[in-house]
Amino acid sequence: MALLLDACATASGGHIPPSAFEFHEIVSNEGPLPGGWKVAQVNILLARVSRYKPLQAWCDLEIGIPLENWKRSLTDSLAQRKSAQASDAAAQLVLRGNETVSVLACNQFRDETRRLLERSLFGVRVTKFLTLGIEPKSFPED
Repeated sequence: MALLLDACATASGGHIPPSAFEFHEIVSNEGPLPGGWKVAQVNILLARVSRYKPLQAWCDLEIGIPLENWKRSLTDSLAQRKSAQASDAAAQLVLRGNETVSVLACNQFRDETRRLLERSLFGVRVTKFLTLGIEPKSFPED
């Protein structure tokens, strides 16, 4: 099930589950100060069925967060839940818009996901895939 939005609809289907965001520790926290880093990589299909502004875009999304920031440890379950909520909301926004060029839609999707995540996960980074050696997940699954 992809994230779909019809030109006349007001909601989309196919919410991204938290399990789609599988975080991998890439820098361990060794020392007395907060630190370390983990990332999740997901290919997400954004699709809008519309006669006038169709869109079908596979967007690569990498979410990176510190293992621990100055406030608290950031558990995988918290990061997964917040990532799923933010990416769902960002997808809704992009699919309600007028963008029909996939690269621009994906850039908007990443920017909006980052903006939403920054509210709850201090130190988050949202980009296209940058980290090597991680097998990305897909939504919907292949």
